[in-house]
Amino acid sequence: MVMSAVLVLPLTMGFAQASPAGASAVKSVTASAVSSEATRFLQMYKQLKDPASGYFSKEGIPYHSVETLISEAPDYGHLTTSEAYSYWMWLEVLYGHYTGDWSNLESAWDNMEKYIIPGKEAQPTMGNYNPNSPATYAAEYSQPDVYPSRLTGQYAGGKDPLDSELKSTYGNNQTYLMHWLLDVDNWYGFGNLLNPSHTAAYINTFQRGGQESVWEAIPHPSQDNQKFGKPNQGFMSLFTKEDQNPAPQWRYTNATDADARAVQAMYWAKELGYDNEVYLNKAKKMGDYLRYGMYDKYFQKIGSGANGNPTSGSGKDASHYLMAWYTSWGGGLGQGGNWAWRIGASHAHQGYQNVVAAYALSDKDGGLVPKSPTAGQDWGTSLQRQLEFYTWLQSDEGAIAGGATNSWDGSYKAYPAGTSTFYDMAYESAPVYHDPPSNNWFGMQAWPMERVAELYYILAKKGDTSSEQFKMAKQATEKWVKWSKDYAFANERPVTDAQGYYLDAQGKRIMGGKNVKVATKEAQGEFWLPGNLEWSGQPDKWNGFANHKGNSGLHVVTKNPGQDIGVLGSYVKALTFYAAGNKAENGDYTEMGKEAKDLSKSLLDAAWGYNDGVGITTKEAHEDYSRYFAKETYIPNGWSGKTGQGNTIPGKDAVPSDPSKGGNGTYSSYADIRPNIVKDPMWSYVKDKYENSFNKETKKWENGAPEFTYHRFWSQVDMATAYAEYDRLINGGGTAEPTAPKAPKNLKATGGDAEVTLNWSKTFGAESYTLKRSTTSGGPYEAVATVTDVTYKDTNVVNDTTYYYVASATSSLGTSEDSQEVSITPTAAPVPATGDLVAMYRVGDTNAGDNHIRSSFRIVNKGEEAVDLQNVKLRYYYTIDGDKAQEFHCDYAQMGNGNVKAQFVKLDTPVAGADYYMEVSFGPGAGSLAPGQDTGEIQTRVNKTDWSNYNESDDFSYDPTKSSYTEWEKAPLYVNDKLVWGLQP
Repeated sequence: MVMSAVLVLPLTMGFAQASPAGASAVKSVTASAVSSEATRFLQMYKQLKDPASGYFSKEGIPYHSVETLISEAPDYGHLTTSEAYSYWMWLEVLYGHYTGDWSNLESAWDNMEKYIIPGKEAQPTMGNYNPNSPATYAAEYSQPDVYPSRLTGQYAGGKDPLDSELKSTYGNNQTYLMHWLLDVDNWYGFGNLLNPSHTAAYINTFQRGGQESVWEAIPHPSQDNQKFGKPNQGFMSLFTKEDQNPAPQWRYTNATDADARAVQAMYWAKELGYDNEVYLNKAKKMGDYLRYGMYDKYFQKIGSGANGNPTSGSGKDASHYLMAWYTSWGGGLGQGGNWAWRIGASHAHQGYQNVVAAYALSDKDGGLVPKSPTAGQDWGTSLQRQLEFYTWLQSDEGAIAGGATNSWDGSYKAYPAGTSTFYDMAYESAPVYHDPPSNNWFGMQAWPMERVAELYYILAKKGDTSSEQFKMAKQATEKWVKWSKDYAFANERPVTDAQGYYLDAQGKRIMGGKNVKVATKEAQGEFWLPGNLEWSGQPDKWNGFANHKGNSGLHVVTKNPGQDIGVLGSYVKALTFYAAGNKAENGDYTEMGKEAKDLSKSLLDAAWGYNDGVGITTKEAHEDYSRYFAKETYIPNGWSGKTGQGNTIPGKDAVPSDPSKGGNGTYSSYADIRPNIVKDPMWSYVKDKYENSFNKETKKWENGAPEFTYHRFWSQVDMATAYAEYDRLINGGGTAEPTAPKAPKNLKATGGDAEVTLNWSKTFGAESYTLKRSTTSGGPYEAVATVTDVTYKDTNVVNDTTYYYVASATSSLGTSEDSQEVSITPTAAPVPATGDLVAMYRVGDTNAGDNHIRSSFRIVNKGEEAVDLQNVKLRYYYTIDGDKAQEFHCDYAQMGNGNVKAQFVKLDTPVAGADYYMEVSFGPGAGSLAPGQDTGEIQTRVNKTDWSNYNESDDFSYDPTKSSYTEWEKAPLYVNDKLVWGLQP
């Protein structure tokens, strides 16, 4: 999948080898006369992938930040988020565009699939999920102190309409989405229970209502077998209350914006020439499951709770078709853990919408329509709904207001009188969280509006300038750009007062309005963007785009200019895509388009002066870091438990909670909950600053707040890609000089009776493949076929002769070198043994490239005498694809799981389709098999202890077409170690 390419740059850049995160070397790129933006993108790519920079872990996972002492959404720098992974995809897409090397994109997706998308082993009981009863209701509360929330079931869950469709499409309902938070180095100490070979562990934090900030959250394991937390309860009893002890369980939460961004990145990969259907199909599958983010939390009918009496949904009437804040799923662990649940989310924030992903997943031109029958239609509805959402939420000035909810206060309370609605959902100025308010940060403007600007460009470029969707995308983008550019500055500094309000030339506060004129001072090399927003009023009730008159009663005040690097990257991309769309629509830039283009360029040039060799960074003063020392994390009375760092919470230093917040318990500090934080190299700096500068009476930093320079991974990628997108869209640069394709990879040969079957991986840029054969290792080879597919069957061979094969790839630009050689000896088909015992087989899953081998069997006795099962063995032959220790699991057996065991046997000499076999045998409790009876279903699962993938496609005993039980000669049976039925390879 790697195509050599040369990008002409004004210098030769010898890039360092990538860390395990990079998965392959960063290309050396040579050349002349291109833009500074292209050069800067590749320089930042080098910085990000250089092991010395520290952005990636030993397992190749991107950290949230290089620095460790940080507390925002992740409360420690060496955690990571699904957001970081989605940005990594975007980075590798543009690197592929510049160099023609897409292998790093595939390696990034592989890493994501391995570590942050929970695999089958990490969601072991999802198959027990009942879509007619998704989850038990528990109310959300405004204060953490009111938790745990009792599981009352007050409102019966509606019906989940997606589950059966997804099972039919993929063979199971195991969710293919990222969990949002990963403890990369196992800093919290909980470990990875279900993937013990992984250092990175699934954890979670926010669980206790909209007022629970990062300073008030309690980190806990997502795989909770009650080793940590309160004895016999784990951590669950902090969040939900039951009549008995909560059961051991696993549970994951997806942040919809991150997965949508990963799909968005794959859309651009496809648009820029990437064509490996294996990974494009993974993006489609992610989009298929991402539809759960469109559903009310408990699948209640949309709008039915407006009067405080919600109605259970009966299907898609529970879908708001927006991207909600999350979707979650979980299930039981251990004995009695044969249950599972799923919830959506009732709250939709404007910052989480992604119209590009919706377009890609719904439109044939988008090219990523998922496989499920109704997925494309759902995403088409979502695209329209999201664009309407932005139109509904756009303030009179142009900023985008918060969002909407289907569950007022998180408990389906009646909407307050006079509340504006959108498709019967209630307007909220700050959906989901309130400390700080979720729509005050300017980043929640730049993130989503960059995506709306992208769609404006996409539609304009393809000539769709008359549709309602184009009109909404253009109107929202253009009005937003007009507003925001009045508060964005390069090479000058805006004038503000002590409270952060912008001032005009007369020194008066600017309290909103259009076409404002902010007073500035010259400041060469600086850039400034808004930091925060203040909201008033609400939008008009939505009654369709044709009837929308704007929102004269919805207003924003813009304030607190700052130098947020990540926001700058998104903001520049929003301006850039708007300018490119403006030109595509009009044939050339209008005055507005030119202003956006020029502002983008000025901001990018100013930002480069802040590159310190590791990335682009500015100093940040953190007044909120006084909260490291505040006692504000609530723990109810009677709850005491152990954390993964070895301490017991709440601990002896806890203080009584505030009764006005509704609780009866204690408060602990950040360090009480996470004692390892005091070992951080920057802790003493923050502590000294707190003791010498923070006035505990006035709550002010009298001698300045702590200052940090952070290298957040997502922020750096946002800046790197801003340079690349400007170069691609404005300069017309970035496309790698095309060259001949690389040699095909993963050539494999399988021998049969007078035939050899060859298959290999698709090669980027290849138009055809030539297969060559020799009877001597190393050749000379003769060409035997030229094909356009990635498989070929050679029938012009003689049994018992060893053949050596290579393959090359060809395009209009030339032919690659030969692949690595493979050898195979075709042989006459053996005659299967026949007897009274027969093995029946059913494939466990049809994904031939995952990290499990799943197969199910029944053994039938067709004879006239009973057979003692202790004497019976069944073999399953396969290739291990990387020799590692392996584990056997009996997921279910009608005779009892404990009566089924297995061993792994390595063949002395590998044969076609096998270098190992799994030998299943039975204990005394299995008893005997009577004539005419069968053993009942036996579900088996095999994995390597390092969870690396198998390639089952060429395995002797594997057959993905056998979805129901069929006699299968390639699962031979033995009695007293003698072959009695079936076929050995």
